[in-house]
Amino acid sequence: MKNVLTRDMASALMIFCIGLAATLYAWTHYKLGNFRAPGPGLFPVVIAGLLTLVGLGLTVQALVQKVQTEKPDFEFRPFVVIMIAIIAFAMIFPVAGVLPAVFALTFISCFADTPLDTKGKIAVSCVVAVIAVVLFRLILGVRLPVLTGVW
Repeated sequence: MKNVLTRDMASALMIFCIGLAATLYAWTHYKLGNFRAPGPGLFPVVIAGLLTLVGLGLTVQALVQKVQTEKPDFEFRPFVVIMIAIIAFAMIFPVAGVLPAVFALTFISCFADTPLDTKGKIAVSCVVAVIAVVLFRLILGVRLPVLTGVW
């Protein structure tokens, strides 16, 4: 029997499962209402349902494609680096604010797999941190501490 678990199939199944879980959660935890008087759960159910359909379509597409015999390889290093970046964000944000936390998150995440040198990683991290501050604090008006004790 040929192995049908390719990278495309694994990705499609992951999208399908996330969409299905989100659909079921929103369906059971929020009131849906109707399209004339939508409840708080209608939008999440519709969006998650669309995600489920996309995942199902990608799964079917991956099944009908030419079957590869190799299993998808799991790269452990990027997974660990991203987890460290998320933990660093969670630890830095309450102490220092959103600007340094997003900078640290982006900078550490760049080590997962990027061809950038150190200057490039710093530049990308600065740009993403500034965009986060402008988006959440200035445009959306979310009351997040940008720099704790300063702004």
